[in-house]
Formats: sequence, structure tokens, C-alpha cells
Amino acid sequence: MKAKNILLAIFLTLIILDISFAIYSVFKYTNPSNLSLNTLFYSSGKLAGLIGFLFLSILIFSGETARFFDKFFGINKIILFQRKFALITSLFVILHPILFILSSKSILPYIIPNFTALPLTLGIISLYFFIIIALSSALYKRISYKIWQYIHILTYLLFFFSLYHATNLGSDSGFFPIKASYIIILILIILGIFYRTYYKIKQRFSEKFYLKEIKKETEDTFTLILETKRNFSFKAGQFCFLRLNRKGINARHPISISGSPDEKDLRFTIKLKGRFTKEALNLKVGEEVNVEGPFGIFTIEDAIRKNNNNLVFIAGGVGITPFFSMIKSNLHSNIKKDILLFYCSRTIKGTIFKKELDSIDEKLLKKVYILSEDECQGNVKENGIINKSIIAKYAKDINNSVFFICGPEPMKNCVIKELRELGVKKENIIIEDFFW
Repeated sequence: MKAKNILLAIFLTLIILDISFAIYSVFKYTNPSNLSLNTLFYSSGKLAGLIGFLFLSILIFSGETARFFDKFFGINKIILFQRKFALITSLFVILHPILFILSSKSILPYIIPNFTALPLTLGIISLYFFIIIALSSALYKRISYKIWQYIHILTYLLFFFSLYHATNLGSDSGFFPIKASYIIILILIILGIFYRTYYKIKQRFSEKFYLKEIKKETEDTFTLILETKRNFSFKAGQFCFLRLNRKGINARHPISISGSPDEKDLRFTIKLKGRFTKEALNLKVGEEVNVEGPFGIFTIEDAIRKNNNNLVFIAGGVGITPFFSMIKSNLHSNIKKDILLFYCSRTIKGTIFKKELDSIDEKLLKKVYILSEDECQGNVKENGIINKSIIAKYAKDINNSVFFICGPEPMKNCVIKELRELGVKKENIIIEDFFW
């Protein structure tokens, strides 16, 4: 956590400094008393360009190094950050030429490349590259994986064209802090490209995975059991990206690992929803499945190190998957923790892994099943939805507990609210985000 906070502090400090330098460099010679509307548009266009390039560089660097920084932030949070940050970046990138157009009252020079003025031309081409990449990112599930990889190459051209445009046309590129920023950004992007290239080469020659068995769990969930020649190292609670070599199935999908790190085979439990999952259910024994990972920081390792903390898992539906991996891993651990599991599902038949969970001794795993549609029966004692009354009824030492939550967004948001009302500290609430 300390490393994560330090990295965030450095990141935010650099952004604030860069934006401050950009504002100063653009407006340092501007006399407010002589500021006309055209001058304001022009200066604002320069500022939008500087900030847009900075934000674009952050997007590219975070994408190139996402797998490295996964260990600090979780790749799911990095992807969510990129999606939101891309919207802010788009605003500045689009404002850059629009404000120049408003300033000069001329459109064509900013939308039609003139190859006699190379820096401006590359800036215009960069804008079009940005639009193409943005559209392909929005439609990534509808284009083939190979096409997406080719389009990704445009990202590199986008960066280097933009850098050339900024350093050769931008009147502020001679200002030392801005020049230093360009150099630092260039070094970071090159390092990011080298890292991504190394990772891709390593992934290409990594072990292959083949379907060993498909196990039906409930009416709408199943487990893919994959085999490989060597053990696959991961932490309980992590996920992988799966991709199928089937026509029309283009995108990779994040799926939580439901097996224990101690098991030889790799297990992924999937809810039947959408074309990808239907194709996964129709896989044949021996068919190859592309596995990339593992990723994620939704693990219990830090909590296990804190011997005074109780572990409370709150799962909804297929959100039980990472918890099942953690529970099985805990059974094989030298430092066994007592775990309290709240498992919310609609019906008793839709309760995934119930037979396996029931077979675990209550001393190691206390189970509280909560059904929203079926009546209470057998060892199911609660009906309705999880709330603070149910949590307080079974979680006896709330102040010394760490709460892990994985499930549908409405349930997750509701549980967070209930926990906060019970006085649970924010740092003791750990959430797995569904981001795909």
C-alpha cells in the first residue's frame, strides 16, 4: 500500500507541475488589458494542445505498462482509469484545433494536411489517428483481435507525430520546463514500448492451455478446467484474460480463477451470458484456450499477514468465484484464517459451489446463505437482501474485520453503504470491480 501511495503522489505531483508550467508558458507574456477574444482563443488552443499531449502520453504509458503496475493498483482499476481519463483527454485534443479555428476564423488549414508544412501536417494526421483509435477502442468487441493489434501500432505513430508537431510548431517548446517534460515523456514512452514488446514476446512463447473438461455447476454456470504441462503460478482471488480461437469471437474476457494455486489444473467458473460464454461452453476437449495473466490485487495475502483481522467475504451470484479460490487456498495454508462467508443468490439451485462449501468445517468457514427469491430451507437461514442487520448478526467483531466484496454493482454499492453505516473503515473494505 505504501508503494501504491508513493506512486500516486509522484504521478499527481508531476501532472500538477506540468499543467502549471503549461499555463505559465502560454500566458506569461499576455497582458490582460490588451487581451482580445482572438488572442484568448489562440492562447487557450495552445494550452489545450499542451495538456492534451500530456494526457495522451499518460494514456499511452499507462496502457504500455498496465501489466507491470497491476501489482500496485490492479489492472482492472488501470483499465477503468484509462476509460474515464480518455474522455478528458479527448476534450483537450479536440479543443486544440477548434480553438485555433475560432481564433483564425479559418477551418481548412487545420483539417486538410499541407505537406509543405510538415509539423502542422503531422499534427492533423495525429488528430485523425486519435479519432480512429478512440472509435476502435469503443468498438473493440466488434473487430478482430488482429485488427485491434494493428490499430494499436497507430498509437505509436500518434505519439511520435504529436511529439514532432509539439516540438517543431509549438512556440512554448523552448521553455525549459516544457522541453524537459517532452524529454521525460519520450523516455517513459520508449521504456513502456520496450516493456510491452518484452511482455508480448514472453507471452507468445509461454505455456499453452487446453480444455480438459467442462463441469456444469448450476443451470447457468459452468467451469472450464484447463490443463498444461507446467504449474500455473497465481494468487488466490486473481483473474486472467481468456480468448478463444473461434471465428467471430474477437475480444478477450476477464474471468476469475476458481481453483486453488495448489491444484494442477486451472479452473475458470463462468456465468452463461453473451456469445463468448456460449462459445466457451461449446469448446471441445483438447481445444486450445489463450490465457493471459494472472492479474488483480483482490487477494487475501495482506489480510492474512495481519493476524488480528478476521476475514469476511460478501459474494453475490458468480461473484463467489474468487472467494472459492481463496477459501480452497486457505485450507492448504500454513496460517489458516477463520472466514465468514455471506453468499447472496436468488435461489438454492443457483447457489454455485454449495455442495463443496457445505463440506468445509464451520470452524474454518462459517457460511451464511441469503436467498432473494426462495424461502429459507436446510442451512439457509436468511431471506431477502443482505443488510447491516444481517451483517451485524453474524460478524461479531466488525472493528477487527476486513470485508471483501464481489458481486453485481447494485449489491456491491448497497453493501458498501451498509458497512459504512456500521462504522467499518474505508481501508477495511476491499472491492473487486467488474470492468468488462
